[in-house]
Amino acid sequence: MLANKPNNFVARGWLELLVAVGLGAGLAPALAEAAWNAVVRPDPVTRQSRCLLVSDAVITTDGYDATPVFLVVDGANLRVITESELDDSFNDLRLEVDTEPLIQGSQIIHKKMVLVFDRDVPRLIERFRVGKQVAVHLRFWPTWPATQSFSVRFSLAGFSRAHDRFTEGCQPTG
Repeated sequence: MLANKPNNFVARGWLELLVAVGLGAGLAPALAEAAWNAVVRPDPVTRQSRCLLVSDAVITTDGYDATPVFLVVDGANLRVITESELDDSFNDLRLEVDTEPLIQGSQIIHKKMVLVFDRDVPRLIERFRVGKQVAVHLRFWPTWPATQSFSVRFSLAGFSRAHDRFTEGCQPTG
């Protein structure tokens, strides 16, 4: 399954991160009992080691196979990381925190496997801090004929505590 995917950034650097923060179990749309962690790891795009705020991964279907999806906050933006190529042709890649209005993704980068949210990040972080869950709506390519968008849900339990550690530069508590 995942081991047969092409060699990409998740298989090389991020697989260790997924193991370190714990791989969420189950398929979407089930809500992952996700933890959030402030960790020093290579950035998925720049490969520079830095403090990142990372959710546990949720395994979801991409229409053909299963793929891990996890969220990364780097201070400037929120990134949705997956091993499957994203399809933005329907302009429906977005997220929602609880029942707040939907937020449209800004761009897809890095081999079309990273969805970036970079608009009004401080407000988005505040929503995460007070929210209970976030749903990320993704569409994967190629699914022919076009099928649907997949909703991947993450718990926001532990986000505020991990965010506090993140703003302190991933310093250990204690």
